[in-house]
Amino acid sequence: MNTIQSYFYLMKNNLIKQMRSYSFLIVVGISIFIGYACVPSAAAGYEVFYIGGVRGIYNSAWLGGMVAMLSTLLLWLFGFYMLRSQISDDQRFKVGQIIAATPISNIRYISSKVLSNFLVLIVIELIMIFAFMAMQLIRGESYEFNLLSYFAPFLFIALPSLLVLASLTVLFDVIPGLKGIIGNIIFFCLWIFFSVISIASPNSFWDLYGLDAIRSDMVEEAAKKYSFIATSKEGGSFGYYPIEGKISTFNWQGVDWDTHILTQRIAWVIIALILIIVSSMVFNRFKKQKQNKFEGKLSLFEDKKSLVTKTELQSGFKLSPIQKERSIRLSRLISAELRIMLKGYSIWWYLLVLGSIAGSLFLPLNKIMSWLPFAMILPIAIWSQMGTREKHYFTRELILSSCPPLYKFFAVWISGVFITLLVSSGVLIHFLMEGQITNFGSWVIGALFVPTLSLALGIISGSRKLFEVIYMLWWYLGPVNDLPYLDFLGISTSHQVMYLILIVLFLLLAITIQQMQTGNLHLGRKNKISEKDLSTGGYHEKFKQ
Repeated sequence: MNTIQSYFYLMKNNLIKQMRSYSFLIVVGISIFIGYACVPSAAAGYEVFYIGGVRGIYNSAWLGGMVAMLSTLLLWLFGFYMLRSQISDDQRFKVGQIIAATPISNIRYISSKVLSNFLVLIVIELIMIFAFMAMQLIRGESYEFNLLSYFAPFLFIALPSLLVLASLTVLFDVIPGLKGIIGNIIFFCLWIFFSVISIASPNSFWDLYGLDAIRSDMVEEAAKKYSFIATSKEGGSFGYYPIEGKISTFNWQGVDWDTHILTQRIAWVIIALILIIVSSMVFNRFKKQKQNKFEGKLSLFEDKKSLVTKTELQSGFKLSPIQKERSIRLSRLISAELRIMLKGYSIWWYLLVLGSIAGSLFLPLNKIMSWLPFAMILPIAIWSQMGTREKHYFTRELILSSCPPLYKFFAVWISGVFITLLVSSGVLIHFLMEGQITNFGSWVIGALFVPTLSLALGIISGSRKLFEVIYMLWWYLGPVNDLPYLDFLGISTSHQVMYLILIVLFLLLAITIQQMQTGNLHLGRKNKISEKDLSTGGYHEKFKQ
């Protein structure tokens, strides 16, 4: 098999695997929704891209520029979390050892992963472009289609940015310290950094998303028709902006692609290639970590011990009889869940949590109020494992045979709520001491909402990534930036009733899906499981159906 064929089959396998996943369908659904929501009618009462209360006519040039800006900005967030664990999945499913035994080189394996992720991002980008094309027809402000106006920004703006993103999905997956939640937080900060640079620093080389090339040209054209824009500070920004009355429009015919813009975009392509080379150099080819001397001596002792006791095992042994308990104590399950959730963290994490509790308890509230939301980032690794641990470690059937699913569900939920309240204990005590009952109630509801959200999303997706990306975005827009209705902690505005309703809805949704997954709730044909099936293994066969 030649190089081109091996690349083709590796990329084909990765592409098919991604397009068959639920996360791909979720991102595609979000892309179609964005295509609808970000092209509001003239009388909709809001705008997504704000230039002093005016916007361009919905022609091919305007919508092509909009889809290029929005896709690079949003796909960087959702696409990374969707694609970032391709190499880790190969190792988890025991495919990595097979790949390591083949003659495929590191650079070929890494580049095939990058290219397959790049193709998935291109597919999502094209779906979003077609959604904006459809909205051009639906809005009916211009029926003249110009494919070049749609695909020139796609070629010069979106593709270089998405290639860098595809390279980062692999780089973060081969560096050991960036594989988990730390890498997810670092990337989220990186996304915010490049977003701010693209909007706040015109003509900057670090405009990775390429927003300024399109945005500045739109603002310049608007200023020619509306003089007040030239004197105002409205330089074009994304968000939700209510508009009263019918919005004024102007005609924008697109960007003149000069050599300066093209040179910057080519530079980012080169950076992406460098990241691919660095990833192939860092990639350890699925080698196991070396044992230290103590572990080596211990394993040698265990081998000798097994040789000594081999004759004893041959003579036979007896298992202790099974003692069936009449009822399962929920307190024991909660205790076990708490030990599992808190296991594996370094002493520095515990010190950071203690410091956060002490700081929020003893420092004046008026000085630390804006920093309080950062306390709700510390347990994110604990929340993200709720509802996903059994699937990740392939212990789902084992857990189902040990206790009723509802007991397990509420043990996980109560444990998550308890840890959240424990981390927030300094804030809650301080609110009570200051007599701020409203803030206290809002924070308690927020402490109930986050574990409920994580458990529901974990059961739905079976992966940590969906909760991590949604929560990080929700946390950044709500408690940090005070966006209305997204502040689940009630720091700026309190929406206690709304979040109580959301808690109940997410709990009911999670319980329903869990019961369907375990076979206790059937929407169609019912497969009855008897005690005989459990004893003979028929349960597992019916569970697979």
